[in-house]
Amino acid sequence: MKKFRLSLIIISLTLFVSMAYAQTGKITVEISGIQGTEGQISIGLYTSEEGFPETEKSYKGTIAKVTGEKAVAAFEEVPAGTYAIAVFHDTNSNSKLDKNFFGIPKEGYAFSNNVFGTFGPPDFEEASFKLDGNKTVKIKMGY
Repeated sequence: MKKFRLSLIIISLTLFVSMAYAQTGKITVEISGIQGTEGQISIGLYTSEEGFPETEKSYKGTIAKVTGEKAVAAFEEVPAGTYAIAVFHDTNSNSKLDKNFFGIPKEGYAFSNNVFGTFGPPDFEEASFKLDGNKTVKIKMGY
């Protein structure tokens, strides 16, 4: 009986690990339309409306080097689910989206699904997409 339980536990753990691994994916972010080669591209991955698109409230974040009009970055081992991406061209590398006196961004920015809000950023729902494997998200930078 003990051998049966041990075998059952080993089989269950193996299935659990296999299922957990199968439920993650890689999100490759391809950004185009970058103006200028100074600074860096800040990329935030978000899981909900809460905190979207504030840089410090992202689920995961990364930086892409600016090497021309395009930049590429990836998020590895991301669990299946719903996500949105916000990016900005941090031209002065100060880790924040600089804005003018009226709150209008002075640096380029963009969102997944290439959506823009009318008076501010778009809603999470507008920028969101489903992940259930590997996915490439193409984003065109706006200035």
